[in-house]
Amino acid sequence: MNTALTARIACFAVVAALALTGCADTNAADTQTLADTKSPVQLLRNEAASRVQKSQVEELLNTQDESTNCRTPETDPEGLLRSWRSTSRIKLVYGPSIEVSAIVDNLAESFVQQGWDRGIYGTASIIELTRDGSETNIHISFKRADDETQSGAEVQIAVAGPCVMTGGKTSDEVVNLGPVDDK
Repeated sequence: MNTALTARIACFAVVAALALTGCADTNAADTQTLADTKSPVQLLRNEAASRVQKSQVEELLNTQDESTNCRTPETDPEGLLRSWRSTSRIKLVYGPSIEVSAIVDNLAESFVQQGWDRGIYGTASIIELTRDGSETNIHISFKRADDETQSGAEVQIAVAGPCVMTGGKTSDEVVNLGPVDDK
């Protein structure tokens, strides 16, 4: 067999293998379940919350984990297409040295340095972090301190996973994972 023909066959084999690998990745994403997305979303929320310096945190006000609709009730009344959403609300210590906008900027920048893209969600008060090749996003917002009551500022972190097909909001799969948001 001549060298040119061998090279063409090898090249074709590599192209075919790459094409099949791409198809395999797509099929794997199509079979992802809500349970598959829950833990990575929660861990990413926890990672984001841990990036706020402990010396700046007065208390963790709450965390919430729930399955949410990806579409409106009009377009998906059974709530078949769902996403896992994990949030944290963090109360910061009160004081003149605590600048909540700088804390939020530093938090967002720490993800940008890891390849996330920074944008705005809705209004300018919500930072949205997205990443190429990922359907997961992070939203960061804040409420300024109240000088009158000397109440510290708050930071909210919300992580939403990819939308996946489920058996619906009342299915065992969804109900057994935890709270369901019907909004």
